[in-house]
This record gives sequence, structure tokens and C-alpha cells, in this order.
Amino acid sequence: MAEPRPQQQEVLGYEGGTMGVAAVPGSGKTWTLTRLAARLVAEADLEARQEVLVVTLVNSSVDNFSSRIDQLIEQEGMLPDVGYRVCTLHTLAHEIVRARPDLAGLSEDFHVIDDRQSSDVLRDVAESWYQSNQPKITGYLTGDISDYKRKEVLSEKLPRQVRRVAQNAIKHAKSSGLSPEALQGYLQDRGAEMPLAEMAQSIYQGYQQALNVQGAVDYDDLIRHALQVLQTDEELLARLQHQWPYVLEDEAQDSSRIQQQILQRLAGSQANWVRVGDPNQAIYESFTTADPNLLREFAQKAGQSPKLAQSGRSQPSIIKLANRTIWWSQERHPNEEVQGALTKPFIRTTSEGDPQPNPPDHPGRIAFVSGEFTEEEETRKVAAALGPWLEANPEKTCAMLVPVRGMGVDAASRLEEEGIPYTDSLLKTTSQTREAAQRIERVVEYLAKPTSPARLARCYVQWRSSQVEDNRARDESFSEDESFSADGSFSEGGGKPEGKSKMEAAKAEIRETSRLVSRVERPEDYIWPQGRSWLSEVEAGLTNEQLSRLEAFREKVRYWLELSGLPIGQLIMALGRDFFSDPGRLALVQKFSGLLRRASNYNPEWGLPRLSDELEVIAENERRFEGVGSGEADFDPGDHKGEVTISTMHGAKGLEWDRVHMMGVNDYHFPAAVAGDKFLPEKWFYRDGLNLQAETLAQIDALTGGEPYQEGEATTEARQEYARERIRLFYVCVTRAREELMITTNIGRFEDNRPALIFEEMRKIYDEHIAE
Repeated sequence: MAEPRPQQQEVLGYEGGTMGVAAVPGSGKTWTLTRLAARLVAEADLEARQEVLVVTLVNSSVDNFSSRIDQLIEQEGMLPDVGYRVCTLHTLAHEIVRARPDLAGLSEDFHVIDDRQSSDVLRDVAESWYQSNQPKITGYLTGDISDYKRKEVLSEKLPRQVRRVAQNAIKHAKSSGLSPEALQGYLQDRGAEMPLAEMAQSIYQGYQQALNVQGAVDYDDLIRHALQVLQTDEELLARLQHQWPYVLEDEAQDSSRIQQQILQRLAGSQANWVRVGDPNQAIYESFTTADPNLLREFAQKAGQSPKLAQSGRSQPSIIKLANRTIWWSQERHPNEEVQGALTKPFIRTTSEGDPQPNPPDHPGRIAFVSGEFTEEEETRKVAAALGPWLEANPEKTCAMLVPVRGMGVDAASRLEEEGIPYTDSLLKTTSQTREAAQRIERVVEYLAKPTSPARLARCYVQWRSSQVEDNRARDESFSEDESFSADGSFSEGGGKPEGKSKMEAAKAEIRETSRLVSRVERPEDYIWPQGRSWLSEVEAGLTNEQLSRLEAFREKVRYWLELSGLPIGQLIMALGRDFFSDPGRLALVQKFSGLLRRASNYNPEWGLPRLSDELEVIAENERRFEGVGSGEADFDPGDHKGEVTISTMHGAKGLEWDRVHMMGVNDYHFPAAVAGDKFLPEKWFYRDGLNLQAETLAQIDALTGGEPYQEGEATTEARQEYARERIRLFYVCVTRAREELMITTNIGRFEDNRPALIFEEMRKIYDEHIAE
């Protein structure tokens, strides 16, 4: 085990109370926090069933933390999965609400809809509102739109904007603990005209009614309901406080006020609460209700506030550039309201003998490149530089970091044309989680009740679907536009071949045979016939192919039944190997196995029926927040040596590469809130350059006791906050690079953008203070 640095040792010496830890990029935050958790498990004299609670807001961190803590406590001769709990904040909230759904006004069988389902519901409600209330919003349009453009705005752009504005407003209201009824009451009491708040309230009301009809809640509901339960049920709160005498929080800079209140209540009067994060890496404020100032304020008031300031990730000149970015944002930014986007500590290089020393210093491996490049030309120049570099450095990692996903898609096309190896998996989402979980869940569901014909039939659908998918992968005569959905049914893409395709034939066969299996009166007469054989009775009406498949399925079910006595973790892994062979899905299966193993250890009275229910929750994507969510896989740049990783700048957080290309650093993607800047949230068709999302939130805040509403003030404040966040995004991207950093800019899609102010200022600083 590596020796901790002095600052890490200060954190590891924690005995109790509040501690706020500011950790710079590459400082070993995860290394330190996992060791603190393991030390507390080993030394804190926990009672039976007491645990150290580790909470993270990043889904992919759950398994990472758990496996690291397991390794450490096993080295101490202790049992894994005992004495600690790692979960996301949403998982924690889900369990709190499940304990007392009645206090949240929910039924026992409420379910959680995922982001995709939530968006579908909101789209329908927002479109309905727009059709009936269009004149209430058109007053915000600028008067100089041509008739042609106005038609496009009214039919396409404005409806999308209404949905987005409402989505942010609903998230903001829920984070503030506001129900649609409460918001309506404020509107009635105020009397003043607040058209944006009225629109948001109406859509919020319709959205929530639609969820209520389904007996559903969304992820934001979980958080507000969890706080409500903890505020109401003192007995439950006391039990949870006893169960978790220590609360360790990771990525605390991304926490919102309501999330902070939940953990504060769980920490209780003993306040054994450690919060670790980096306010300088708070880059999600535009998309969430996160507030990095909360961590800063906590650290100032905490009993202990060590700083993890040493980092071995980057070469010294890259660290100097990052530190100069902090200095410039504090001392030289021309807009005083934007100053303070970044705060100290400065990053320090490691000491001599450190187990993770900084790469050798090479100031010449930093470059700022500008010119009248279009986006396409910028991408072509970067690709031209990366091709030879990859050939010369096949064992190193590199990345193209782009400000928006569309630019990444274009970059992938360029690399494809040039024959340059790349991965764009960080740009994509996938339904693998749901599909993999549902395949296994159907079998576990059947094993929990093997006398059910319906469950047996659903097993057949999954078994045959997996066979057909395997055949499809090997047989080019299957249409690429057709595939199975997660439940074993079929989906079709844009193209459909003439006549009956192989996929259509397979679909018909599965449907017919599964219906036949569902009509078995006694499944045991099919699986383990003793005297009477169901298969013999129906054999005359089957084709040889059908009979052969039913015989093979029977053998498979017998095998599954023999496995049913295994511990749940081993059972899940065995079933996973039965269905899948590709590493991606097997990795997901391993996550399911660990999740259910922990659930079983924590709830020893649970049998297969209850564990099957847990797996069904994952299959329905309700546990996206458990760290196995769709589209989120653990990504290790080290697995992609010799190829280019394409990622959005936001998606690169937490990762590092030997060489990094930051692209598109112009005044549109990185505005400084100075004269002439344009802002992504401000649409050209709104009058007076208004940011309707910001104005809507300001009207809601004014209704509930905030500052009096003055049109335009919220837009100005939003510009300043957006500029602050973009400075932090620049800092985050710089600190992704270990050895080489190339920063480029372009003139944008409409060829009217300039290099960003931060690009120009950092280039000057580099030329004057860093470059040799």
C-alpha cells in the first residue's frame, strides 16, 4: 500500500465531527476517501448492523468505491460488504421514501420513472399547454422576425423552448420543496402578472397529475419526498442516524441545498460528516440545481478543513497553466461579477519520492492554435496532428474534447474517413442495462415460482430472443434495422426489407411458441414429467424445429432449477454467462450480482421473490441511480491506448489522458459576460435578449419571498453564472491532460465567432510565464 501524503494523512486521521475537504484534480480523492471508510469500518467500534455510509452523486463511482473498500477491509481479515454502505443520493432517497411512502402521499406500490419516460410525459403536457395558450408566450418574441421565420418559430422552436423552460422550472420548484398546488397559491396571493411562472405552474400541475395517474414519481420527487419523510418521522430518522454513525460524501460540489439538508439530518447532532469535493470542478450548474458555494460555506464552518492540494497527474507546466487560470479568474477577469469562479488552493506538484510523481516538465507540449478555422477545418487539423502522433505513441492515450455532442459526431466521421482509430462510446447511450437485467430477471422470477406457466413462457421469450440475437450477430442476412427490445419484443428501424425477413419469422415463432408454453397447466409435466408428459401430448401439432427447441428449452430450465439453490450473487453470474458472452454485458451482470448480493446480506430474510423484485426495479431502469444505469458504463482511458477518445468536455470529468485536444474554445461556447458575447441559453427569437429559463426561475423565486422581480435582471445574472461555469469547464479540461495539451478555436457554424477571452488571456500567460 502506498504511503499517504501528509495532507491525505490529515484526512485519514479523522476521528469525528464535521470535515470539509477541498481536493484538486488528480489529488487522490477517491484513494483517500476509500481508505478513510475502510479505517472507520475497522477501527470505529461499530455495533452490529451499523455502517459507514458513503454517498456519491456519480453513478459509476458506486462499484468503484465498493470494490476498493472491499479490498482494503479484506486485507484486515474482515468480511466484505459488512460495516459500510456505498450508494448514490438518489438510491438513499429511494429507500427512505420506500420506508414511509404514506408520509409522501404515495401508495406502497409507487414506481420511479426514468429520465426518458419523464421527458415523454412532460412533452405531452407542454405541447397540450402550448396548443391552448400560445398567445401567453408569444409576447416574449422579438418584433423583427420575418413571416417565414415566425412560422418556423411558432411551429417548431417555441414549443421546444416551452418544454425546456418548464422542465427547468419543475426541477427548481421540486428542489425548493414546492408542489404545484403551493405554487398556484403563491400566484393567487401575489396578484401581479407573472406569465412565465403561470406557464410553469400550469405545466407542472399537468405533469404531476400525469405521474399521479401512473402511481409514479421522478428522480426529483425522490429527493423532496425523502426530506419530507425525514422531517416527519422522527423514529425512522433516529433509526437511520444510529444505523449510519458516519456519513462520507463524495463530489460534494455537485450537491444541491435540498440534498445537503437530507445528509445533514442523517448526520444528526453527532455530525460525523465528511464532505469531499472541488468547487472548481462544479460544471453542472446549468443542468442541475447544484451549488458549489454550499461546499465552500461548509468547509469554512467545519471543525476540520484540510486541503488535498498535491497532484501527480499532470506535468508541471500544465499545472502552472491551471493555477494561472485560477489567478486570472480572481484578479484579472474584466467582469467583476465573474471573478471568483475559481478559488484556491492552487495545485501543487508532488514531493520527491511520491508514489505518483508528475510527468517530466515539457513546456513546449502545450499549444494554443487559432485562425479563421471553420468547425470542419479545426477538426481536420486536429485529426491531421493526431494520426502521426498515434503511430509514434501506440501505448499512450489521447482525447478530443468538444463543447457539444454534435461536434463530436462530426469529429468521429472525420476520423473514420482518415482511418484513425477512435472510440466515441462516451458520446453514446445504450439500453444494454435494461435488456441485460430483464433477461436475468425473467429467469429469477420463474425460479421464485416455478409452478407459473406465464413465468415459464416469459423465460422462453428471453431464452429464444438471446439465441436469435446471437444468430443475428453472425448472419448478415438479418436486417440491421431490426432488433429486440428489452422485453424480448421487436423494434424496427427506418428501413424494412421487402417480404418476410428472418427477424420477422423469428418474431412470429417466438410469439407462437411462448403462447403454447403459457397454456401448460402444470409446468412440472413439461419440465420433469412423471407418467404424464405435456410435450408428448402436443407433439403431433409441432414441427420438428419447434419440438427440438422445446426440448432444448426444457434442458435449459432444468439446469436453471439446479442453480436456484446458489447464493444470489453466484446465481446471477451463472445466468449471465448463460445469456451473454460479450464483456460489456457481462460487466453489467457483475454489477447486478454485487448489488443483489449486498441487498441479500443487508436483508437476510429476503428470498428469491423479493430479490426478483429488486432486479425488476433495475430492469425498469428505476435504479439508474444505483450505478448501473443505461448509458453509463465505467470508462477507463487506459483501455483505449493507441486510439482517440471523443468526448464532450462535461463527459471528460474524472478522466485523464496523456494528450488532450480542447476544441471549439470560442466566445460562443466560452463567453466571458463582456460586450459582444453570445450565450447558448439565449435564443435569437426572444426580445431584448432575454433568457426565458432564468426569467422563469426569477419569477418563481419572487413569488416565494425572493427579491422583487425585475425583467432582465435574471438574464444578466444568468450570463454571469454561465461565464463562471465556463471558466471552471476550461479548468477541468486543462487538468485532464497529463503530458500534452493542445487548445484550438473556430469561427463557429455561422462563421462569426472569435477566440474566447479565456483562450486569448491564457495564451498570453503561457507565452509570458510558462513557455521556454
